[in-house]
Amino acid sequence: MMRNMPFNRRLLLSIAIFAGFLLLVIAMLLSYILASVRQFDNPLVSLLSQFHLELMVLVSILGIVVGATMYFLMHERVETKTKEAAVNANLLLTFLSREEREVVELLVKSEGHTTQSQVSRLDGMSRLKAHRVVQRLSEKNIVRIEKLGKINQLWLAGSIYDALSENGGGKGALLRDKEV
Repeated sequence: MMRNMPFNRRLLLSIAIFAGFLLLVIAMLLSYILASVRQFDNPLVSLLSQFHLELMVLVSILGIVVGATMYFLMHERVETKTKEAAVNANLLLTFLSREEREVVELLVKSEGHTTQSQVSRLDGMSRLKAHRVVQRLSEKNIVRIEKLGKINQLWLAGSIYDALSENGGGKGALLRDKEV
């Protein structure tokens, strides 16, 4: 039932639940403060201050329930964004040359960073060719080059790495694109 609800309504429901939870937290804090003062004119305030410990436990449990509800309501949106990022990263790879895709694959396998000398050790890759491929990837903002003395350290753009790594679910698509 909730999954069929439009995202805007789920967002509004999430905000309302969170606001209710915040109101309960404020009531809990107020009851704690009033319990220490022990001056009550209002019977509701007296009741709140009398059971402030139980209210704290209730708020803690409700915090877990609110967190789970928010996750349930927003999970689909996060999952959709993750899938879109993987699709966009794989689309990017279709515009790269074979050598550029091999370098990106090496970077993904080596957790997003490697050295230019490692790139030059790929099959069919000379030092000059590796330099040119890395420069092209750098110009496309896919790879960031950091000089460490005579060594060029290569870093894959974070969003691309996230989309292509196993956690992002895109690595399998990277390998399939290469075989095609």
